[in-house]
Amino acid sequence: MKVTNQNSVFAKAKTFFKQPFWSDWRTISVVYALIPIIIGIMKWNKDNNTYQIYKSVFWNTVNQMPLYEFYDYLAGDCNHYGPVFAYIIAPFAVLPDQWGMLLWEIALTLTFYMAVRYMPLQRWQKVFMFWFCAHEVLTPLFVEQYDLAMAASYLLMFACVEKKKPVWAAFFIALNIFIKLYGVMGLAFFFFIEDKKKFVAALLGWSALFFVLPMLISSPEFVVQQYYGWYESLVLKNQQNLTDLANTTNTSLLGMPRRITGCATYSDLWLIIPGIVLFLSPFRRFDQFRHQGFRYAMLASATMFVTLFSTGTESYGYIAPMTGFVVWYTTSPWKRNRWHLALLIYAFIFTSLCTSDVFFPRWIYKEIIAPYALKALPTTIVWFCLMWEMNTKDYAPATIACAQTQNEE
Repeated sequence: MKVTNQNSVFAKAKTFFKQPFWSDWRTISVVYALIPIIIGIMKWNKDNNTYQIYKSVFWNTVNQMPLYEFYDYLAGDCNHYGPVFAYIIAPFAVLPDQWGMLLWEIALTLTFYMAVRYMPLQRWQKVFMFWFCAHEVLTPLFVEQYDLAMAASYLLMFACVEKKKPVWAAFFIALNIFIKLYGVMGLAFFFFIEDKKKFVAALLGWSALFFVLPMLISSPEFVVQQYYGWYESLVLKNQQNLTDLANTTNTSLLGMPRRITGCATYSDLWLIIPGIVLFLSPFRRFDQFRHQGFRYAMLASATMFVTLFSTGTESYGYIAPMTGFVVWYTTSPWKRNRWHLALLIYAFIFTSLCTSDVFFPRWIYKEIIAPYALKALPTTIVWFCLMWEMNTKDYAPATIACAQTQNEE
């Protein structure tokens, strides 16, 4: 039995992204090099409050000043990143603001670029991801947000697991837990790791290092105190996200019902607990763990889940599920149909293009999509579709499935 998909949309997409111009690494490299440079130049003499917040983590750590206070020079906002972030931002914080911000933008984009290149995907799938995510990359860059590197981290965690590098997988997981807590999603790949003892030992070792590291540029007493402050700031921020329906945060599955109904009095546990149960439900299928398609599906699920079930999700945080859409669509061992393509296009338009004045009427985003957190809707639909597939589909590669069928016959 011969399996072919030459007439499918899937095959047409592969053919398109195998064209010389689109698939040439030089073309993609130039585009991804120009994106942060152009944005950095556009923002050269403009306000960059997010970068100032990031920069303050380093200088406040060195000067042993509270990391989670509302300073006047931060325009009424404050830091919500862990103390170890001082080391991430340090090379940029010591430079003049314009140059530091420009190089920060370049570093964020380079991290994402290298993560996609490092993924154990076929060439055309990487090319597809680069072009599919190119517009959404702009969103976090315009506000200097770390979310672009966070999206890259999920890819690196998974790639290290697939390439049997548990120490480095533990590195990226621990680092991002100590930066923004969201790195905990990398533990979803734990069951796919062959040398679990080595991974656990490395995770504990990296965690101890990242806990202690900020003390080298401040003091142990100061850093311990700041971890308490970090916890308190996150609790306060979560409460604000739940009650302030006019804010731009909580652009998530949790935020949609609050924004649509105008009701902020119920507990999010009514959504979070079923969401966690649904997210964990595919893990009961131990026989599927050996199939790479299933493992890729778990990566896609993690990138979507962390965005949908966080009250801190903002519009620029959707670069992670954008990579998840590509993984979901391109790595399944079965042929995608026209409905899947329609869902992918819908997700692209209403997740990425909806924020652009060039591609989308601005009033629709400002008056309809943003106020009701509807940017989360495409991700929600794709995630539910993915959950159904992970709980019902056989992820055995087509060649294996055909061999099994022939043996049965």
